[in-house]
Amino acid sequence: MTDKESAGKFAYPNKAGRDLRLDFLRGLIMLVVITVHMEYYSFFSLFVWERIGLVSSAEGFVFLSGVVLGIVYKKRIVRDGFKSSAIKLWKRSFQLYRVNLFVIISIALLGLLPFVDVFEVINWVPITEQNKVFPLYPPNNTSWPDIVKQALLLRIGPHQFQVIGLYVGLIAVAPFILYCLYRKKTVWLIAVSCLLFWVNNNYHFRITGARFEWGFPTLTWQLLFIIGMCSGYHQETVLGYITRGKNKALIIAATSFSLAFLTLALNNPNAVFWPLRDLAGLDGAIYHQIYMGWFQKSTLGLGRVANNISLFIVFYYALTHYWVPINKLLGWLLIPLGQASLYVFILHVYFIILFSNTPLGGYHSFLINTAIHASTILLIWAMVKYQFLFRLIPR
Repeated sequence: MTDKESAGKFAYPNKAGRDLRLDFLRGLIMLVVITVHMEYYSFFSLFVWERIGLVSSAEGFVFLSGVVLGIVYKKRIVRDGFKSSAIKLWKRSFQLYRVNLFVIISIALLGLLPFVDVFEVINWVPITEQNKVFPLYPPNNTSWPDIVKQALLLRIGPHQFQVIGLYVGLIAVAPFILYCLYRKKTVWLIAVSCLLFWVNNNYHFRITGARFEWGFPTLTWQLLFIIGMCSGYHQETVLGYITRGKNKALIIAATSFSLAFLTLALNNPNAVFWPLRDLAGLDGAIYHQIYMGWFQKSTLGLGRVANNISLFIVFYYALTHYWVPINKLLGWLLIPLGQASLYVFILHVYFIILFSNTPLGGYHSFLINTAIHASTILLIWAMVKYQFLFRLIPR
C-alpha cells in the first residue's frame, strides 16, 4: 500500500493487500487489447487507436507488469529469499514460453481445417494500408519439423500475441533486475537501461531473432519494464509520491502533458475509426514529422514514453482519490479482467478467429461491430468470473 493516501470518502481504502487500482488499470488495458485486435469500427474503437494520446495497450501492459512484479517480488524476497524468488520468476518465464508455443502451434493446426479461416491471425495487414499483407506463418508447403523449429524460436505467431513473446524475455531477466534493486543499485540500473535504450534506437539490434523483435525490440522495450519494476519495488516512494494530496504540481503537470498529447493525437490525419478527422488543425506533414521523431511505437519514441508516464500518473491519482465512484461504475468489469490478464490475452486470440469466421464483421455496421466487441468482452469476463478452464489456462 502506498504512503498516506487521501482519507476522503471517495478515496481508495488505506489498507494492506493487493492494489486493486493496478488491477483496474490492467483490466482497462485488456479492454483496449480486445478492441484494437478485433479491428471493427464500433463505439469502443472510438476511444482507442491512439485517441486519448499517442499510446497503445502494449506500453501499458509492459509497464504495469513491471510495477506489479516489483511490488510482489520485493515482498517475496523478504519472505522466501532471493534464490526462491528468482526460481519462481524463471518458472513463470518458462510458463509464458509454453503458452506462446501452444498458441502458435494450435493456430497452425486450426489452419489445416478447411472450414476454419485463420487469415486474421496468421497475417498482418496494416489497418491504413489494406492492400498490403505480411505473412506471419510460413507457406502451406512448409514441413512440420520446420514449423515446429520456427515456433520454438518464436519466429512465427500471431501479431496479436507477440508482446507476450517480449514478456517471456523480460521475465527471464527479471531476477537480475530484482537483484540490482535488492542491492540498492536502482540508479545504476536505470542508467544502464537508458543506455541500452539509446544504443538500440541508434543501432537496432534484435537480440533474440524472434518475430516479436520487429514490433517490440527487447533492448528498447526493457526501458518501460525496468521503470515499472523500479516504481513497484519502491512503491512507497514512487506511487506514494503520486497519490499524496500535497504534490499538486506533479498532478497539474501530468494532466497538462496528457491533454497536450491528446490534442496532438486528435490531429492525426490518418486517424483510424475516427469520424472527426477533418477537425485536425495541424498540417499532416508536420504531424507526421513529429510522430516519426518522437512517437513511433516500435522504437518507443521518448514522446510516447512521456505520454504513457503522464497518463499513468493521472489515472493512478484519480483512482486513489475517487476510487469509490469509479470502482462502482467499472470495477466489476475491469478488476477481474486485470487479475487474469494472461488468461484474457490468450482467449482473445481465439475470439478473433471465431468472429472472423462469421459474416458479422463483413456487414460493416457500427451497431453490429459494437455488439461484437461488447459480447467478446462480456463473454471473457464471464469466463473469468466462473473460472472457466482455470486449471488449464494460466492467468
